[in-house]
Amino acid sequence: MPPKARLRLAAVSHLERQLEFAPSAALRRIARAAESLTRTIHGDQLFSEAWLVEHVTRFKSRDADTTKSLVGKALAMDLSALALRLSERAPLRADDLPGGAVVLKDAAQSLGVSERSLQRWKRQGLAMVRIASHGGSRTAVSGDAVAWCRKTLLPHARSNDRDPHRHARMLACAANLAKPGESLHALARRVVAETGGSIATARRVVALAERRGTISRMGRRTAVRPHLRETAWRAWRRGLGLADISQAVSRSDSATMRLVRRERRDRLRKVRMKVEPLASFAKDQNGILSLEPKSVRSGLSCEVWPAEGQAFLKRFFPSQLDTDRPRAADAQRVVALRWLVWKTGRDLVALNGSDPGEQLDVIETRLRWAARIRLSLIERALPGALSRLQAMHGGPLSSLPPVSLRRALAAAVAASCHVVDAAMVGSQVMERLRLTSLAAKAVEQAVTGAAWLSSPRNHDETVVAISTTWRERSVPWCHVIPLRDDVAAAACASDLPGARLLVLRFGWDGCAPHTAKEAAATVALDSRQAAQLAAKAFRSLRRVVAANE
Repeated sequence: MPPKARLRLAAVSHLERQLEFAPSAALRRIARAAESLTRTIHGDQLFSEAWLVEHVTRFKSRDADTTKSLVGKALAMDLSALALRLSERAPLRADDLPGGAVVLKDAAQSLGVSERSLQRWKRQGLAMVRIASHGGSRTAVSGDAVAWCRKTLLPHARSNDRDPHRHARMLACAANLAKPGESLHALARRVVAETGGSIATARRVVALAERRGTISRMGRRTAVRPHLRETAWRAWRRGLGLADISQAVSRSDSATMRLVRRERRDRLRKVRMKVEPLASFAKDQNGILSLEPKSVRSGLSCEVWPAEGQAFLKRFFPSQLDTDRPRAADAQRVVALRWLVWKTGRDLVALNGSDPGEQLDVIETRLRWAARIRLSLIERALPGALSRLQAMHGGPLSSLPPVSLRRALAAAVAASCHVVDAAMVGSQVMERLRLTSLAAKAVEQAVTGAAWLSSPRNHDETVVAISTTWRERSVPWCHVIPLRDDVAAAACASDLPGARLLVLRFGWDGCAPHTAKEAAATVALDSRQAAQLAAKAFRSLRRVVAANE
């Protein structure tokens, strides 16, 4: 998916936020208005925010600023981006545009320029929109926009392809500088250094010389096979050194990190997270209100669940002090969880392949935080499910055979997860949320009959271990972003320089996880130095844990 068009003016960004929940018909109408308005704006003129809102939406805004001036060139660029962003949410029809719709390939051919030139012309006010097609949606321009480009932009466009003398010099230079086995891009860079121009033009000239037989066949970058990307990602996730990973996949260090980032991004986009935004999210874009409460930032789940049935029951069975009254902490955590997952989904859509990794780190940290909150809510609901199962059994759950106890615990965990999933999409009042009662009702509906009470025949085991993956499977995205609680205890007790960084990043102390940049700032270290210390500490802790197993 192409990168999302960027908005630079606060006035246009504010206008888009106001259209967050606008219907599709209104989005298409405003996108058409923005597309037409770009061609009427002169780059040197000044405009007010009130003028912008009135001409785009056809309504007068009481909140719009009538004094702040917007430069015409910047406004045309942002209006072009706004039309594209709105039409991505509600694609237009071809007959909605003045003069009809022309796809980029046909528009570039009609004007005698490349599609890349059309992309550059967006900075000068060429508005592009998404139009509906049989295969989904395609980027196009209006017929009037093509005529405007031919009249206004094309006479002033400078292209190396229209200069026959430079074209001939590039061809001659490529023939003189070409080396056997050299890559096409490397030769294009050397041609540009000699003759000037752009890399894109030089690449086309070199490719032309190659087709004519003037130079030998150039080398090209080979596509990376999917299993190499997966291998690099798994090795990076285990904490292996970058040099070892690069050697294994036969790539440079920078190319290996690009592989890892691409695999991280693709795997995150495959995760299905069902959530419905609350109305307050539109006004709280940064989640300040949702993420500020102390219950959201501390006291979160950070302990591994017991691997033996009786120990699990002892930890989560309700005590005399447990009550079923609504807790403010539960409501705050549900709202924070919904915001974190909703914000992550929006950021993943806007993520592009050129991200250096910082935005990926923010997204993954947000999901680690969401996983801690989700596990805390599940642990809060578990006592209600276990209490109802004991009432259905008519005796202590600890007296059940090991296999039956394991089935009972699995049913309680599944019911607790179901309750949290329902809270992510439901419209119930958060202040009245009773997780224990909901979990009790859910487990009663899920467990029918007495089959879960009986033990299979000829089963002689007295202890049946529960699955150690129950905790991870309770969070849909843990297989992509593991919490690595296997080394948590060792990190909290370690005095290694990077152990504190790992505790901050993964939230192993029950507090909200931090990004790499935030963790480095907390311990007053440079980001690069902090990353090296954390990687070294992680490898050491993994060896300690493996030796103790």
